[in-house]
Amino acid sequence: MTVTAIDVHSKAVKEKNNDVEVSDMKVSPRQITLGDILSRYGDIIPESLNRLSSVKIKSLALSRNQKIYSSCAEKAEIFVVRKGWVSLCHSIKARGQDICNVYMPGDIVGIRESFFDNHEISILALQNCELDKITAEEIHTLFTECADIKKAVVSYIMVNDNITIERLRSCTHHKAEARVAHFLLEVYARYRFNKMIDSTVFSFPVTQEIVGELLGITNVHVSRCMTALEQKKLIRKSRNTVNLLEPELLAEITGFDLDLIYSHVSLA
Repeated sequence: MTVTAIDVHSKAVKEKNNDVEVSDMKVSPRQITLGDILSRYGDIIPESLNRLSSVKIKSLALSRNQKIYSSCAEKAEIFVVRKGWVSLCHSIKARGQDICNVYMPGDIVGIRESFFDNHEISILALQNCELDKITAEEIHTLFTECADIKKAVVSYIMVNDNITIERLRSCTHHKAEARVAHFLLEVYARYRFNKMIDSTVFSFPVTQEIVGELLGITNVHVSRCMTALEQKKLIRKSRNTVNLLEPELLAEITGFDLDLIYSHVSLA
């Protein structure tokens, strides 16, 4: 199965009056496969890669702010993000719809949820998006029959759980400004792990409302925090891009630790 991810190049950064101006970013498509995605989380043998390439897909296009739902009566479906960003919502009648994570091109959405019965999810398009829908049954068959695919899937789930845990730790230990900085470092780390950027500049189409919901603060507070980080020359934001001017200092301030998210993958 072939999908399209997005490579973001670093030539978008220009110097102006000793400050950094982030211009529109140059984006080019590159072809990847589901096997390539999972191979970042564990070694997969050629035979298993061939089986992954034969998985049936249904391509979907979503407009910005459009939602799709996974049936509550059966196991959740799995989606590969080919283009654009989406958010994942857990649909719970007592609480409404809670946004629990955001995903970029090359990510897999719903794979953890697919192992739970009667677990309803919805996906909200943050941009115009293209997704590939995969039935959970096919992935679960490969999960059962191929030990290498099983290990990669478990590693993928662990990484995403680690991301959520670290985000929660930031929210319980830091004030709003540090929470926002920590989240920017998280997104930066995810881009780098996916090999999508080679600089500190990255696309950031996530709205302030969604950032606020993920971090437990208001969208107005998110805006103030972004402005404060810019005034301190720690970041530079322009349109839908962010440049981390001092990523090491931000990591020191927020306690962001890349190893707490990805070390088990690099050691596998």
